[in-house]
Amino acid sequence: MNKQILMLAGVLAGASAASASVTFSDGVFASGTWTSSLVANANGAGSTFNSAQFLNGGNPNEYLQIVANVQVSGPNGGAFLLFMNNTAFYNPVSSGAVSAIDYSEDSINFLQNSGDGMITGLAITQGGKTYVQRNPLLVMPYPTFNTWGANASPGLNPSDLWELDSTGVLHQSSNPDWSASGGAMQMGFYRAMSSGNSTSSFVREAGIDNWNVRIIPAPGVGALLALAGAASMRRRRS
Repeated sequence: MNKQILMLAGVLAGASAASASVTFSDGVFASGTWTSSLVANANGAGSTFNSAQFLNGGNPNEYLQIVANVQVSGPNGGAFLLFMNNTAFYNPVSSGAVSAIDYSEDSINFLQNSGDGMITGLAITQGGKTYVQRNPLLVMPYPTFNTWGANASPGLNPSDLWELDSTGVLHQSSNPDWSASGGAMQMGFYRAMSSGNSTSSFVREAGIDNWNVRIIPAPGVGALLALAGAASMRRRRS
């Protein structure tokens, strides 16, 4: 193997290492692993929730059960439940810019005739703001009531997550910063419910298992330049 081939192999190995994905996952939901909170809009004020780990009945064993009691005082009363993983942090400044995020979980709806149960998806906090996945919207497996089903959103981009402010209002044009200068991010998931045109309060009960976030860093600038240089050198010597 000549020096040129060895150099190219080294560059490719460095580029591969620079773009290695980072994965956070949880299929147990042990106590202390998650921090949860509720954000309600004006017509959902007074809503409450609780969550608890169950050792059996998940997919296949432990899972997190979530029960929401949404108090509705007007049309479109709703609430967001935020669950942030206490060990899932990624900092683009030190670990590299993010090109995409793959999100997946297993979901279940425990209450029959409760529509799609809860909306779900990736949640990120960054710089004091909270962002929730809105494209695509994931819902509980329905009409397959009381059965676990896969929920996945590969290839998420920053524009797929919208800022959720403290009053329960979403801002489509405010998105997380995944560039190399973006701040540290904490990963999690969320649940959301809305009364639509109804003004009746309601209860939702659902579960989550096998939560998984795969962060795909963008290739480093240095690695890309090195690859371009190696390719150019090979063409000159051909």
